[in-house]
Amino acid sequence: MGQVQNRFSGWLSIINSVQLTKRIGFQFDFNLRSTDQWENIQTIIVRPGISYRLNKIVTASIGYSNIRNRINIDESSGYISEHQVWQQLFIRHRLFNWLNTLHRPLLEERFVGNAVVENNSIKTNGRSLALRLRYLFRNVLPFINNETFSRGPYAFAQQEILLIIANNSVINGKTFDQFRSATGLGYRFSPKWDLESGYLFRDLTTKTSAHFHDHIIQVSSFLRL
Repeated sequence: MGQVQNRFSGWLSIINSVQLTKRIGFQFDFNLRSTDQWENIQTIIVRPGISYRLNKIVTASIGYSNIRNRINIDESSGYISEHQVWQQLFIRHRLFNWLNTLHRPLLEERFVGNAVVENNSIKTNGRSLALRLRYLFRNVLPFINNETFSRGPYAFAQQEILLIIANNSVINGKTFDQFRSATGLGYRFSPKWDLESGYLFRDLTTKTSAHFHDHIIQVSSFLRL
């Protein structure tokens, strides 16, 4: 695998969805991520989208993400933006009659800013396109086992793999981008709101043989209106 560097950070996710009609919905996600050792803000993500419910199991969505990432070049530090257009499917079902299971394939068209240093400041000099494919597998185990779980505690576990399927030279020169695995506890306060916290491990590749192993404390809010 090569050299491994361990980092420790925190992620905050606020995930909101509003059902406008029986089939059409709007979603708005906000993510805030820290640098190693919680010293600064590393990443800010704003992610609106429109969803369409195909049936009781499958929902399709399309949207846009604005991502501001903190980078360091020599003695300079600053933020550059990445723009994304994305498409995803939510496929929900019950597994073994006691797990609430989610599959989420996601395709991202990433317009990544090329960072340069001008007058000791980080600037964006053009953008490069890369395509990334993601697949998330998530299971929720309610401590109260019934089909209409509307209130109470639960446990969750999820895994996600991220692959760069076009122009990987823009990112790290590899197909494999990262792998994420998370587990934790949550509480459903009502059918409309969940709050959860847990631990997320991320294996992140770089342009060299080195890997980052990120150990992340994650807090997430899910609001459904």
